[in-house]
Amino acid sequence: MTVAFGTAKAPASRRFSLSVPFKLEGLIFSLKTFAAAILALVISYWLELKEPQWSVFTTYLLAQPLVGAVWAKGAFRLVGTVSGAVVAVLCVALFAQAGPLFILALALWLAFCAYGATLARNYASYGFALAAFSAPLIGFGSVGTPDQAWSMAVDRTTEVGLGILCVGLVHVLVLPRYAGDALGASLASTFAALARYAAITLRPGTPEEVFTDIRRQMSGEVIKFDALRSYAVFEAPELRGHDEALSRMMRAFLGLLSVGRGLYARLDDLRRHEDQDMAAHLDPVLDKVADLLDSIAADRDGPRSPAVNAALHEARDLTGQAQTQLEAMVDSEPLESLANGLLVLQRTGDMIESLSRVVVGVTGTAPAEPPGPRVVAAIERDRGAALAQAARAALAIILLGVFWIASAWTAGAMAMTGLAIMMVFFVTGEKPGRVALSYVLVVSLAMAAAFFGMAFIMPRLGDFGMLAALLGVVLIPAGIVMSIPRYAFLAVVFAAFFISQLGLSNVPSFDTATYVDNSIGMLLGLGAGVLAIDLILPYNPATTRRREWAEVVAALPAAARGERAEIGARVPIQLALLKLMPRLDLTVHADDEILGGSFGAASMSLELVRLRNRITHPAFPADARGAVTACLDTLARDFEQLVQVKGPTDRAKIMDEASTAVAAARTSLATGSMTTETVSANTIALAHALASLRFIADRLDIDRPFLTRTLS
Repeated sequence: MTVAFGTAKAPASRRFSLSVPFKLEGLIFSLKTFAAAILALVISYWLELKEPQWSVFTTYLLAQPLVGAVWAKGAFRLVGTVSGAVVAVLCVALFAQAGPLFILALALWLAFCAYGATLARNYASYGFALAAFSAPLIGFGSVGTPDQAWSMAVDRTTEVGLGILCVGLVHVLVLPRYAGDALGASLASTFAALARYAAITLRPGTPEEVFTDIRRQMSGEVIKFDALRSYAVFEAPELRGHDEALSRMMRAFLGLLSVGRGLYARLDDLRRHEDQDMAAHLDPVLDKVADLLDSIAADRDGPRSPAVNAALHEARDLTGQAQTQLEAMVDSEPLESLANGLLVLQRTGDMIESLSRVVVGVTGTAPAEPPGPRVVAAIERDRGAALAQAARAALAIILLGVFWIASAWTAGAMAMTGLAIMMVFFVTGEKPGRVALSYVLVVSLAMAAAFFGMAFIMPRLGDFGMLAALLGVVLIPAGIVMSIPRYAFLAVVFAAFFISQLGLSNVPSFDTATYVDNSIGMLLGLGAGVLAIDLILPYNPATTRRREWAEVVAALPAAARGERAEIGARVPIQLALLKLMPRLDLTVHADDEILGGSFGAASMSLELVRLRNRITHPAFPADARGAVTACLDTLARDFEQLVQVKGPTDRAKIMDEASTAVAAARTSLATGSMTTETVSANTIALAHALASLRFIADRLDIDRPFLTRTLS
């Protein structure tokens, strides 16, 4: 099935997309968002909505560079807002006169939403967060006047819907950028970068730091591709139903990354130390393959190009011919040397195959694969972490609610709303406490700016044009900053809270004491949220790393036993990788080693399955089969024990046993006796098995810190 994105067959409404110089993109994005905000404000005033700021607020919270992202986020925001409003109305109707029960009901709702936000991905998680935020905003805001709950819920839903409509229309009609096109561009750029990465892997003399930097960049590209895929379907109907093809591409991307690291290390060792003669024999072929890969990377048409397909076929033929030539040398070359050469060619072929799978997925019917989980659609969630987030949210709301009731705090409703925000918007981050604190500081700055505007500027404004000018002075620069990924989150927070606090209602009123009281209440609630994140069931990176490490290592025993098909051998680890990669800071050595070790485990799982399959071949000598079988059984048992034991010393002993088993199998294969009649066939089979064992030995050595969890 062809995946049709970024093609000439795009709907007519998408043919007017205009590309602009990169330096102008931020300004254009900001002006479009500001235009949507002004449009929402004009319509809100015309319709005489009570709180127009919520429609403007929504335009900035939803602003995204891509149309599909806007509609995706808007859809989940609307669903979350409606759900939260319904729950708020029910809670007010049932428990408005019973404070403790009212707080308990909303605490349970917040716990449910925090649980869902932790398990969900991308904008689905955002929808749960909005459902959690909307309920206390409406519920606590109307608990003193229960008869106003319904009208407040309707008003807020209407205002949010208007904001979604305005920002969506502006981004569709004015210089639109489409997620479907961006997905196609992302696929092409990632494909090209991976081809270049594969070429660099094969070139002699590539510095390790250069190779590592490129691998980090490629990891980020894979995550971006997955995020684009998740919301492109909101504006590109032709992409719906193509999750399987996209999953295959994700699998190919991850597969190439995992192969490249081990191949780079093996080639480097051969060229520098172990077998320079074999390296010299392979280098002419590898150089030609690298040239072909570079030509693939330079092709502007990407995986759709016939030249790319031809180059991949030529590269595949070159490695196949080189392998045949090596196999013909079985009577003249040492077995270990042959194994080294075959391992390099096999892994080079794996990289070529990964790129070929992307080409097939884009241009034609992909070969059938065994049933199993889709990489992009079936990432298992951590329900334990979700339960912890839910418990933290409920407990924090209950504790603050008890204080509110006991103290009769006038700003308690605002504090409860602020706390609710913190309990659901920071459930998936790697360092939630630090990010939440930054959030509070930016909110404080936005409130101060809004206070200055309300107290000293707005009383002097004579008409709507002057109000729009005031908003533009603040929001247009904020929108430009929003276009910079590194600062986007904080810029959105500043713009949104500035709008919400500025006082854009149809009946403007400003009371300094009330504003200060409510602002202090909100900030104290946000601050209480920061404390709750750090003190109540706090997120522990070490626990998360341990769990993610266990998921990776736990996939190896089944591979050693041959319980998975070769084509799906790496899938369980790839699933763990997609969950792991967004959490890692690859500038930190330990995190980079975790990623590298996970890639190594994925690559080793493929080799374990291959080795198990090789020994079933009729040409494989019986004695050698017994030695390899014993080795694989030992590895399966050792990998299981790695997950079960707790101390690094015990894990080190297990790794020593595994390495000894592999070394014994290699010795047995290298010294085994063979009859004259079958020497060539047996030697070829043994050389391939030795190649697999050589690779496994490399992984046990290079990735030992990861496997024993002694990363520093």
